[in-house]
Amino acid sequence: MFCMTRTQLMLLCLILLLTSACRTTPAVVKDAGTDEQAFRRAMELYSKKNYFDAKPAFTDLRDKFPLSPYAVTAELRLADIHYFNEEFVEAIHFYEEFKRLHPSNPDVPYAIFQLGMCHFKQLESFDRDQSPAEKASGFFEYMIKHYPDSPFTGSAMGYYKICRQRMFDHDLSIGQFYYKTKKYWAAKERLVNTVSQYSFISNRDEALYYLGLAYRQLNEPDKAREALLSLLQEYPGSPFATEAQALLETSPEKGAAEENVAPEGNR
Repeated sequence: MFCMTRTQLMLLCLILLLTSACRTTPAVVKDAGTDEQAFRRAMELYSKKNYFDAKPAFTDLRDKFPLSPYAVTAELRLADIHYFNEEFVEAIHFYEEFKRLHPSNPDVPYAIFQLGMCHFKQLESFDRDQSPAEKASGFFEYMIKHYPDSPFTGSAMGYYKICRQRMFDHDLSIGQFYYKTKKYWAAKERLVNTVSQYSFISNRDEALYYLGLAYRQLNEPDKAREALLSLLQEYPGSPFATEAQALLETSPEKGAAEENVAPEGNR
């Protein structure tokens, strides 16, 4: 009768364990999919506006296939997802990174436009801080100058004008406030900048009118006359035209005593 030693018994047990393990291990590892398949799945979710699931799908694509051209598009779609979710700080970061990492990519103009839109979406009323309008107009102006043939440039021009109008209204309101509180020098300084910086704004007539009033209060009749004449020449149909004409026909000394506040109809 054959008797196994302790060593032989242990060896036999080891062989049996290895054999069992080989039988339970699959022969082929399941394929995780190609970069194109991953991109198609992520885009399907994105097109359905399922941003909750699209976000990790694009993130996985970017991380698993970093050298794939689809990974570059995934970076841009991640920025868009943050934008559509109104997560503008995060969106700005992703668009900036896309622009920095892929400066020659044909989607860079779109990223710049979206950077402007991220700030534009944060605009507040003209009497509040206008930093978002200033930043947005900077990106839109860059688009207009450097990518005139981009399909986004037309929209950029429209948004640029809105931003500049908002900034103009803000500066004008400050100039009017200074004038009405009899801080004439401060009013003059603000209004001079307002008139010179926003040459294409349609309602510059109001700024010119208050600038003329401020100069009269500061006893600078020549400059007051220049501002009021500019109003009449550039905006002959302005609601301020009649009053500007009357001021031009009035001596500065007499007018200054009557101009402590704006005319009742134009406050």
